[in-house]
Amino acid sequence: MVAADYMLVSAGELPPGVRYTALGLVELVFGGAIIWLALRFARLRLTDAGLVRTELKSDTLVGIGIGLTFAAVQFLLIIPATGGAARSDVVANAAQIGETYAGFSGILILALLGSTSEELLFRGLLLFGLAKLCGGGTAGKIVSTIVVATLFALSHGYQGWAGIIDTGFYGGLLMSLLYWWRGMRLAAPIAAHATWNLIAATVIFLAY
Repeated sequence: MVAADYMLVSAGELPPGVRYTALGLVELVFGGAIIWLALRFARLRLTDAGLVRTELKSDTLVGIGIGLTFAAVQFLLIIPATGGAARSDVVANAAQIGETYAGFSGILILALLGSTSEELLFRGLLLFGLAKLCGGGTAGKIVSTIVVATLFALSHGYQGWAGIIDTGFYGGLLMSLLYWWRGMRLAAPIAAHATWNLIAATVIFLAY
């Protein structure tokens, strides 16, 4: 996914909206294909990793509720109390979004598609796979959760320490716990991830 971003940046002066839309599609289509191949190599299916329709409505509503709650706590309490517009993650995301509605619309598409591909990778493949490799019991779930939360946090290192801590907690730890709580189904983490991404992008674009 990082390589895809680099190629899209290097392949000419693409408008931000086009670039972010293309990146979201690349992440979902090609990233999803790689994840599917990795699961097939392990003789597993996407349904085994949690991409199912079972309790889809309730899982989605739970995920949206968690995303809304986290966004309210972040933008009403935590971010204003820890630097506001000067926070490293706010600065990084504001620069990424830019000041045009074209760039903003592309970021919204990337937020939706990227949240799905990231959940397939971090929860569907890594969290599920590591827990299975560790025996599938409570100890395996704890180990895999710690590893995935750390990897997710480090993958957002471009946002500085504020971004590493926040994404490690929400996108790493909380989304992993949500995956376990909802019976290893991906709908709730995808909905929670997408909700937070969309709200964060919108608030930062309009208010910061």
